[in-house]
Amino acid sequence: MSNKSANWFKQAGRASNPLRRQRLRVGVTGLSGAGKTTFITSLVNQLENYQKGLLAQRAPFDRLVSVRWRRDEVKQPFPYLDSLASLSAEPAGWPESTADLSRVLLDLRFKPQGLLGKMQGTREISIEILDYPGEWLLDLPLLNLNFGQWCEQMTLWLAQSPRAELASSLRERLQALEPDAVADEAELANLAGQWSAFLQRCRAEAGLSRNQPARFLQPGSDVAAQMLHFVPLLRANQHSHGSAGSWWAVCEARFNYYRDFIVRGFYDEHFRHLDQQILLVDMLTPMDAGQAALSDLKGAMEAVLESFHYGQNGFLARLLRFRPRIRRLALCATKVDKVGPLQQRAVQQCLEDLMVDRLADVRHGGVEIKGIPLSAIRATRQEGDALVAGLQGKTGWVRYQPGDIPAHLPQSLQVNSPQLLALRPPPGLHRNEPFPHYRMDDLVAWILKGARL
Repeated sequence: MSNKSANWFKQAGRASNPLRRQRLRVGVTGLSGAGKTTFITSLVNQLENYQKGLLAQRAPFDRLVSVRWRRDEVKQPFPYLDSLASLSAEPAGWPESTADLSRVLLDLRFKPQGLLGKMQGTREISIEILDYPGEWLLDLPLLNLNFGQWCEQMTLWLAQSPRAELASSLRERLQALEPDAVADEAELANLAGQWSAFLQRCRAEAGLSRNQPARFLQPGSDVAAQMLHFVPLLRANQHSHGSAGSWWAVCEARFNYYRDFIVRGFYDEHFRHLDQQILLVDMLTPMDAGQAALSDLKGAMEAVLESFHYGQNGFLARLLRFRPRIRRLALCATKVDKVGPLQQRAVQQCLEDLMVDRLADVRHGGVEIKGIPLSAIRATRQEGDALVAGLQGKTGWVRYQPGDIPAHLPQSLQVNSPQLLALRPPPGLHRNEPFPHYRMDDLVAWILKGARL
């Protein structure tokens, strides 16, 4: 075969092969506090430094030619440089929590493999990741509720500890509202503000996860303030109704707008087309907070997982269901560097114990599930049986014995507190060196395992 013919055949192979360039939409899903922003920052850092550290020692990164972080052409780019600035400051600090939507788009180029691969040319993969406030996930279950059902749900939640104590006088004011009475807009705005403050207390003081509506905590830039002026009517139920201008009519209309345009728009644009999903869960903090926090986390995560569509993603499945389905799920207990190496797997096991029923449902749909205990940026170092780390807001170092983690989570959800410390990032982090971590290389390899290389 002449050189001219060979070149023509090579170019034809490139042009006719749609598999040469792939796009992976990876959903990084996690409630507030799970470490999603830190995780995405570390992910970009590990890929930018693929020739160093643990990634350089494993396939397919031995064939990785280049990595490009695309930011100029991406709407609402992920604040990678701002996160790096926080991590490399003196003293180092964790990146700011996500306050709005942002995107990451990474282009990876791999050397061809084998004769056919060389004829097809360089393989290219684009990885797209969305970052968003973790609280917004808790709104997804609202897609299956009407306003009356939500009022019934809130009535039940507010009757149970610790919400009953945290709501105190607000609960009494909401119980006094007559759904069919004429609404007072000034009073409604005041009550909505008190509901926001109540949700903040639930999260900060009791470690509770199910705090709805989530935009009352992190509104983002796409919601008009007045559309958040609604509250649950504790004397209402799903059979209630009210005349125009009543508490019921006003609150129901705003709830419906919130559900149908804000929540559904967020879901349809960003979650319906995922190829694979990384679910980040801070398991240690609710274990430290106690039984009520663990129970609330369980309910929150089960409700969130029910909002996603898992199963086979072939052409026929897409044709029949009119939407793709997630085929692969990585379930990651985060911040496991706060405990000793022998206990990190125990944290992951406790998370899987907490989610055992819902994970069984997902596996039954043919989804590959991978459990990976994770520390996106490792803040501790091991010295004998102890850990050494720096504390947030302080200089110097502390040496401490991490608390015990049970091998399995009791069904009662009653565990001894691991007594966590607020750690600061390690010093000396730099963009041109891979951050210290625990099993980020395993997770990055897992992502690419879903690609055709």
